[in-house]
Amino acid sequence: MIGVDTGFFFALREGDPGALALFEREEIVVSVLTRFELKRLAHRRGLPWTELGLLFGRSTTELDLTAEAAEEAASISHATGMPALDALILAGLLAAGCRTIYTRDEHLLRFGRKDVDIVRI
Repeated sequence: MIGVDTGFFFALREGDPGALALFEREEIVVSVLTRFELKRLAHRRGLPWTELGLLFGRSTTELDLTAEAAEEAASISHATGMPALDALILAGLLAAGCRTIYTRDEHLLRFGRKDVDIVRI
C-alpha cells in the first residue's frame, strides 16, 4: 500500500505527472485527518471542496485514527519535533502497513526509519 498526505492531493490538482501516475495505478491510503486538512485549506484558499473531495472517492482507502496510532504519533512527535497533525497522519499510515509514503511536507520528509520510504512528490 502507498500512503499519501495532504500535499499529494495538491500535486494531483496541479497535474503533477508522478502524482497522476500513482493515483491511476496504485492503491492509495490516506488518513481521515488529511480530509480535515484539505477541507480546511479549501476554505482558507477559496477552492471548491467538490474538486478536492472527489479525489478521495477514487483509488483511496480512508483510515480512521486509532488509539494505537495516536500513541505512536505522540512518540514520533516527541522524538522528532514533528507537529501533532503531521505525526498523527504519519502514525496512521504506518499502522495501516504503508512502507512508502508520498508527501510534500518537510516534517515528514525528515522522518527516518529504515523500513519506511518517505518520498517527495
